[in-house]
Amino acid sequence: MSAPVQPLSVDVGMLIRRAPHEVFEALADPATTTRFWYTKSSGRMVGGAELVWEWEMYGASRTIQVEKSEPDKTIRFAWNNYAPDESTTVEFSLTPYENDTTYLRVTESGFTGDLDTRIANLRDSTAGFAFMLCGLKACLEHDVTLQLTLDEHPPNL
Repeated sequence: MSAPVQPLSVDVGMLIRRAPHEVFEALADPATTTRFWYTKSSGRMVGGAELVWEWEMYGASRTIQVEKSEPDKTIRFAWNNYAPDESTTVEFSLTPYENDTTYLRVTESGFTGDLDTRIANLRDSTAGFAFMLCGLKACLEHDVTLQLTLDEHPPNL
């Protein structure tokens, strides 16, 4: 008898020195999000939306289903980032903090496959969301575009 498969999930967070509304809008509005994460989106993160995000420098795109979008509090979406027929669920949770700042927590669950595959996907996603959080922080707090997504895999290296 084999041991039961244990669920693995991403859980990363960062204090962003901006009000929850500003952080929410940066995540929901592709005009800002394209400064720190994907390069193109087919629309805004609103509940029920099906969106296509592109990372043009890599020739990659993902379709996402926005399950929930509660202004200034939560965005939850499903995407098939790792397996074409298996979605994971990502949630951005915004917690108001002192001095009009926001703690943004990103979780992702639903990884499938054997243990090695789940661990590899978890590691990749954790790094990706950590980059995204750092890029968001630089964008909102200092009006700087760090190009972390581009620089993670520079061409011809």
